[in-house]
Amino acid sequence: MSAHKPTLLTIDDEAMIRETIAAYMENRGFVVYEAPDGRRGLEVFRDKRPDLVLVDLRMPEMDGLEVLACLHEIAPDTPAIVVSGTGVLRDAVEAVRRGAWDYITKPIQDMAVLALAVDKALERADLKRAVRQAEQRYTSLVQNIPLLIFGLTRGLRLEFVNRGCRTLLGYTREEALAEPDWLLGRIDPELRDWVRGEFEACLDDCSLSFSRQCKLLHKDGRVVYGVLKSIPVSDCAGHGPRQRVEGCIMDIGDRMLLEKVLVQKEKIHTLGAIAAEVAHEIRNPLMAIGGFAKRLTRKMPELTEAGIILEEAGRLERFLNRIRDYLNPVRQHPEAVVMADVVRDCLALLAPELTGVGVTPSLDLAAAEVVVREDPDILSQVVINLIRFTLAALPPRGGMWLTARSGDGFVHLEIGGDQAHPVADAEKVFLPFDAGGETIGLPVCFRLMRSMGGALRFEQQGGKGRFVMSVLTAEARQAAGNGRGAADGDEGDAVTSGQ
Repeated sequence: MSAHKPTLLTIDDEAMIRETIAAYMENRGFVVYEAPDGRRGLEVFRDKRPDLVLVDLRMPEMDGLEVLACLHEIAPDTPAIVVSGTGVLRDAVEAVRRGAWDYITKPIQDMAVLALAVDKALERADLKRAVRQAEQRYTSLVQNIPLLIFGLTRGLRLEFVNRGCRTLLGYTREEALAEPDWLLGRIDPELRDWVRGEFEACLDDCSLSFSRQCKLLHKDGRVVYGVLKSIPVSDCAGHGPRQRVEGCIMDIGDRMLLEKVLVQKEKIHTLGAIAAEVAHEIRNPLMAIGGFAKRLTRKMPELTEAGIILEEAGRLERFLNRIRDYLNPVRQHPEAVVMADVVRDCLALLAPELTGVGVTPSLDLAAAEVVVREDPDILSQVVINLIRFTLAALPPRGGMWLTARSGDGFVHLEIGGDQAHPVADAEKVFLPFDAGGETIGLPVCFRLMRSMGGALRFEQQGGKGRFVMSVLTAEARQAAGNGRGAADGDEGDAVTSGQ
């Protein structure tokens, strides 16, 4: 017996029976409460909350059946045992229907019978409590684990999904479950038929499972990278079919971003050295070609081909200068700043431009209230350029937004808005030397973000375009050993090359 004494309430209008039960159960280590009728019994129950109740059926004011019904409504997991002298089967059946756990007839010839019934009821109550707690822990774990967990029935209809669908893809559980084909609809169209085939194979053979990296579509239109994995049946026998297939989706977007940042850091210096060598090797013969073209032009002014050669040599020279400017090292002065403060300062600077065209961006910067260790001037240059590009693409009365989210050591700032016309080729937005391109504002933003160890991407869908700039938090940068500046807190300058 544990240090906690079990408690028991006996409700009976016969004092002798109450006292006999109380004496016996107290000798067994119970704390016993008594009540002479049903109404008083319920009052004592509400006050003392005993572990178990013994109740007679035939009592004045409120009989045992009414007491059982009330107890079942108040505390359905508290055991209630009927101790009655009626001995009628109909009463026993009705008592069980009202919530009784056992039925003992009076007079009790052997109190050991009562003791056995009480012990079994308490054991059963403990077991039910343990099962319920395990179910609650399981439910809490499944609902709050940072994965999207799902269940599909035959026909690939969504039967279950946890709250991870909101975190990963922006849908509530209710929204997802209201759409039977919701899960397949979130898979990138290029992979959707393959995933469908794999799920159907898993339903036909319970031993099969699969895992695949894929792109998924967020509710707001952006692309989410994840690993989709089905879960095999542990007790599969004979490779038979199953009625449902379970699985999970893990968000790997930030992991992929971090891997790209680490790889990028290794590539940057190599690229700069190669580009400088190539430019040098081209520039020397180019100068010779330009010099011969000038001499030909002076000797034979009527020779138009010499003018064309000279013009194209100049064009190539300007192109090499653009490569040099684009790959020049970026001198940075990193310091600890709050990302949301940088964004608000940029909006304040651009307020006249935004007000002039009647645009008030919607803001959700709660996730950006974190410290990053970067050059605030470079961050501001990128944010301002992205806002201006988005503003230029807005149709009349179009909407713009700036929202932030965080995860795995990054703070992600999304700058987006409606588009009057979609970008013809979104893949070329950040290419600095696309055919005839003169504006390198976005490519420079891309280069600056890479030089800081961050990332920048552009997406468009459904008449909306969005830039997502990702910056390492100061805490994550320090943990990764990439902090810039002396350990004692002195600010230092960092010089990095951009791609």
